[in-house]
Amino acid sequence: MEGSEGSTEGARGAQDGRRNQKLRTRRALLDAAAELLREGHPVTIADAAEAARVSTATAYRYFSSPQELLRETRTLMRAPDLTADLPADPAGRVDAIVSRVADMQLANEPAWRAMLSASLERSLEQGDDGPEDEFPVRGRNRLDLTRTALAPLADTLPPAALRRLTMALTLVYGVESLVSTRDVCELEATEAKEVMRWAARSLLDSALREETEG
Repeated sequence: MEGSEGSTEGARGAQDGRRNQKLRTRRALLDAAAELLREGHPVTIADAAEAARVSTATAYRYFSSPQELLRETRTLMRAPDLTADLPADPAGRVDAIVSRVADMQLANEPAWRAMLSASLERSLEQGDDGPEDEFPVRGRNRLDLTRTALAPLADTLPPAALRRLTMALTLVYGVESLVSTRDVCELEATEAKEVMRWAARSLLDSALREETEG
């Protein structure tokens, strides 16, 4: 009996050891992919494997495609709650959201540019028939943030006006706006953020003024 119990405990220990090793390997691959993103490099399975010091074949046993690796890496790099402790007034809420997103992205430009590049490449490869949420760098996350910021206006603006304002605000912040202000306009990070804030404030003021005058 004692020998049987010892064998069982030994087998359980071996299983735990293998499970822990798999977890360490997966985390090493995710950490490697995150570092590649921060440095502005495209992320491939082979590059992540090399950085994590595991074989490419091993890496493919954990992640079947770069998109799957990027999706989990994005979760690892997930930003803090950008909607926490928002003020009550719409102007303050919009400014807080735009400022927080700008601070987050400008502080880590290479990673956001790399994720945008990956998203654009995936869109070209998949066309209109690919899965919508495989690696959603752009789109719904920002739209949800904007809707949260404008929630107090639900009883102030007509639905059509609120929808138009929501869509317009998504154009003036986020990673595409980062690229526009930094590359096209050649602005320093501080001025780029201020331009985003001004544009958002101007759109909000215009929508409210139109409703008052109408």
